[in-house]
Amino acid sequence: MEIKDNQGRYEIELPAVLDLAVAPDLRDTLLDALSRDTGAEVVLKAAAVERVSTACVQVVLAAARGLAGAARRLEVERPSAAFASAFTLLGLEADLEALS
Repeated sequence: MEIKDNQGRYEIELPAVLDLAVAPDLRDTLLDALSRDTGAEVVLKAAAVERVSTACVQVVLAAARGLAGAARRLEVERPSAAFASAFTLLGLEADLEALS
């Protein structure tokens, strides 16, 4: 995953599979975005996601809290049905709505 600067927004295109093996890369990418000295919001482009693990949901929520602590925002753009379903199945639908 890579971070693209798009007019003051950091955009990260999520892969189709967000499983346990991808969680460390997702974490590292989000930590990189957080460490950049800027007020830019971070946008996760989630339209192509087909499968999501609980570990990746945890990484997304932890990043949202970390960015909020730095007075920045994490946004999930166009979450796929599979992405939204993962949050719903974990009882975190309201958390996803706050990020959308």
